[in-house]
Amino acid sequence: MVKPIQISNTLSLKRFSFLSFLFFLSGAAGLILQVVWMYRLGLIFGNSSYATSATLAAFFLGLAIGGWFLGNASSKFKRPLSAYGFVEIGIALTALLLIPGIAFYENHYASIVTFIDGDRNLLTFFKFIFSIVLLLFPTVLMGGTFPILAQYIGKEKLQLASKGTFLYAVNTLGAASGAFFAGFFLLSKFGVNSTYYFAIILVGSIGVIAIIIDRLTVRNKRTSSIPKKSGTTTSIKKFVNIPSPYNISYVQFLILTFSSGLLALSAETIWTRMFAQVLQNSIYSFSAILVVFLFALGSGGLLAHKLVKTSLKPKSVLLILLSIGAIAVGTTPLIFYYLTNGLEYLAPTASWFNYLLSVFKLSFLVVFFPTVIIGAIFPFLLKAAPILDQAPGKFVGKLVLFNSIGSTIGPIIAGFILLDAIGISMSIKTVALLYGVIALYIAFTFNTKRLKRWLFIPIIGIIAVVTITTPPIVRLEKGEKILKLWQSSDGIVSIVETNKNIQMRLDNFYVLGDSKSILVEQMQGYIPLLIHPSPKNILFLGMGTGITAGASLSHNVERVVVVELVSNVIPAAKHYFSPWTNNLFNDNRVEIIEDDARNFLLGSTEKFDVIIGDLFTPWHAGTGSLYTIEHFRQAKAHLKKKGVFAQWLPLYQLTPESFEIICKTFASVFPEVTLWRGDFSESRASIALIGHEKGIKLNQEVLKKNISNVISSVGNTDNSTNHMMGLFYLGNLNALKNRFSNATINNDNFRAVEFKAPILSQQANAGKDTYIIKQELYKLFVSLNTTLPANKDPYLSNLPQSEIKYVEIGLKYFRYLQFINEGKENEANTILSQIHLLDPNFLKTKEETP
Repeated sequence: MVKPIQISNTLSLKRFSFLSFLFFLSGAAGLILQVVWMYRLGLIFGNSSYATSATLAAFFLGLAIGGWFLGNASSKFKRPLSAYGFVEIGIALTALLLIPGIAFYENHYASIVTFIDGDRNLLTFFKFIFSIVLLLFPTVLMGGTFPILAQYIGKEKLQLASKGTFLYAVNTLGAASGAFFAGFFLLSKFGVNSTYYFAIILVGSIGVIAIIIDRLTVRNKRTSSIPKKSGTTTSIKKFVNIPSPYNISYVQFLILTFSSGLLALSAETIWTRMFAQVLQNSIYSFSAILVVFLFALGSGGLLAHKLVKTSLKPKSVLLILLSIGAIAVGTTPLIFYYLTNGLEYLAPTASWFNYLLSVFKLSFLVVFFPTVIIGAIFPFLLKAAPILDQAPGKFVGKLVLFNSIGSTIGPIIAGFILLDAIGISMSIKTVALLYGVIALYIAFTFNTKRLKRWLFIPIIGIIAVVTITTPPIVRLEKGEKILKLWQSSDGIVSIVETNKNIQMRLDNFYVLGDSKSILVEQMQGYIPLLIHPSPKNILFLGMGTGITAGASLSHNVERVVVVELVSNVIPAAKHYFSPWTNNLFNDNRVEIIEDDARNFLLGSTEKFDVIIGDLFTPWHAGTGSLYTIEHFRQAKAHLKKKGVFAQWLPLYQLTPESFEIICKTFASVFPEVTLWRGDFSESRASIALIGHEKGIKLNQEVLKKNISNVISSVGNTDNSTNHMMGLFYLGNLNALKNRFSNATINNDNFRAVEFKAPILSQQANAGKDTYIIKQELYKLFVSLNTTLPANKDPYLSNLPQSEIKYVEIGLKYFRYLQFINEGKENEANTILSQIHLLDPNFLKTKEETP
């Protein structure tokens, strides 16, 4: 039996309202801090799902420890509000540890990778431990804020339940506000660093204000001449009575506390993957889903607040919430499939504003109601729990402890077990069934007379979930069929066959390559290696089908390293694209590594002759970091002398502004930059920015040697005099310097590509901007050719005129193909005549036209 705790008079409505406002701001600031933590740790840990989960687990583990430790300690605080203020100030101060902590990690990570010999499992474990160390102090303090405030407001159990549910609700709604402002305004407008310092200042200010309020309150009490009435202090002991049959037992309390965190976070993890099948998948799309989820959780807290004030029996309320939650969660895949018209891409031609409205609308319609229901369970436990002989802070600390442990485990189970084993729809159904099973468990604790009536409700819920139709998760057009698909927290990788073409897709609408594009994909590997004097050690950042990396094996290479982030891409490429990958998966010169590109470079000390960056979708969340000045510098640091770095760009996914940002960023790292085409397509053109050492020049003998290696490797005995590499040369980036002089440099602090590309691409989809295709593409090529003609380009100065002329031929050939595609035969013939003046043997007949 604990010693009765003396408690002051009931908190005034005015003070409680102001305290609620502070806790709202605390939730907003805490979420902003969490967003920045996820982003900064994602850059150094890698944007893989394992690294993200390690960070999340460390975050919730800190909350659990804080809830338990500070919850127990809170009963000893004579002035809990001041203690709360000092805790908020402590969060602000300890959050500053992130800055030197990340610097330490970056400086020593390569040594750690070498020490453990690159073992991926050990690395993941190490990242988890480092996350805990880095986030432990601020997250432990965060976990203690609610228990300490509970100690301040919780004079009796009913009062704690009423005011505690409200505080929980406003804190969660504050978190939703923080997610909104961070995702849609602060980070893009002020950058990561300023946003972080703003959140730290906000947290510290909350703490100072709380302390001031407490001091003023104490002073007012001391100066008051009104005597205290008898009975104005009471004891927690007074409210310790025999547990009511309408309340849950202590074991049920622990189960519900733990499972509410586990299942809610599991559902969010799976829903996020479900939404990824139809969205742009930018940082804005995922921010919108997070905002809706948090807003729904906060609304669930308000629902719990209302339910606490009713005379409804707590156990009955929980059973109904669990049963309705089971049905609501279980129907989300079917509702999602119906609202997206069979997984159509969401609002493909809408303006940016209307696109965001569509994302919010879809999120609300699919997840808002089920999240409100399941979100009410945790705060309602403040009333439904058995009456314990514990201080309010200790009781709420126990709630935070078990709920946070569940929140730690939930995303891991959902992301790495359920999604891999049974996929999105069945994973959601499993979560829904668990809600139903827990409801059934609660029903069995009713007395015999009421058992049959209450058993009916969860049984109906379970039957409804089991019988719900499981909709498809991959959209297929007419004539397409799925050969195989893999599901995981990284996304859905599918192999789709259509018209004798095999295509690899990620999340329905992101094509990673196909068998018909073999020549284009090979050229992306050939070109950077052809211009290097002696390409021996090659690094590919991104693999896709493996065709590009396989092309490097046609050269006289000694070592090829291929880094791929999405784990299931590797078996998909191996099983379905091996015929076109030049024995990539069996060649002992090749090492394929599952990792994030930036994280690999950070942990490697190896240097390469050629590094090739894959086509990274610019608006995809996380890929913007692969177009930053920090990434380009890191790649440059891993080049040997005379090494080259080639970054391929999908011009059909870039607007002129996005292209200029990337070009300026790239040029700020590499003193010499040349542009090369990988194909002659006008609608899906890919070009490479290739960074060189200063003063480097293209060598005629190097080209002949490398091309002869490629030709002999494929069994061709063609001994033609000209190599015609000029066909693929677009020009020197110096020719475009005036064009991108006012562009922003993309860096880790101001992520211009990640925040601008989604908006610009959606504007292009809506016809308010344009991608670099067709006429816009031709204008770019003409600008390169006329501003710095090939015969004046210092990079080509060592080539004979017989080779330089092919740069102009390449431009005319592109124009010729444009006219052919537009059905303008006369214009095409005119261009062909101009080409023949330069090279009479080029495209002699129409039959030779590709």
